[in-house]
Amino acid sequence: MQPAAQHLQLELYDDPHSEYSAKVKVALHAKGLAWKSLAVPCGSTRSAEFLAINPIGKLPVLVAVFESEVIVEYLEDALPTQQPLLPADPMERSRARLVSRYHDLYLEPALRRLYPQVAPSVRSEAVVQEAAAAFRSRLAELETLLPPGRRFAVTDNHLTVADVGYPALLLYAELILPALGRPEAVSYEGLPRIAAWREALWGHPAVRKVFAELRPAAEEWMEKKLRS
Repeated sequence: MQPAAQHLQLELYDDPHSEYSAKVKVALHAKGLAWKSLAVPCGSTRSAEFLAINPIGKLPVLVAVFESEVIVEYLEDALPTQQPLLPADPMERSRARLVSRYHDLYLEPALRRLYPQVAPSVRSEAVVQEAAAAFRSRLAELETLLPPGRRFAVTDNHLTVADVGYPALLLYAELILPALGRPEAVSYEGLPRIAAWREALWGHPAVRKVFAELRPAAEEWMEKKLRS
């Protein structure tokens, strides 16, 4: 840990089930940073105490910064030389930001439409069919955004902001879509860049550390939803 990091006291409100909390934690691990996890006041993001911390009422919050993309950018601004999450080249930096924004604005919202459909009691096959097809279409678009021959999204040797949101998203997609009878929507056949990228992400130490907590939490969430 570099000297600047030793004086940066990081405290994180997060949810072990949350994709966006996982995104921040992958970034923290990738930069080699330690943090203290804090319990959400009164156990609710809608409590007055928590809304005083984050008026939007959402997790994660890295005190006192909220929204996952803003938190990741804060970490980079505060500690730019510690395992940088942005490439040095301006064009590659813009590409990294583009792939990161694609996660937040296009691919994750496509998957989020399927979250309520996991529960059989409220499932609509028409919604599942449409949403699964939309997710597959977005996944194919993502394939075209990834440069060929790179191990990670825009680099060969380290994670950037482009990478940190996708492990949790793909993990949830690989749990949800087969459970809804749509495994083809998350198949990597015909998507060689994403397939190779996923393999590299799954092997990265930062992702493995986050998955040690996230995977059992996600599987528990799936089991509960499938029984409802």
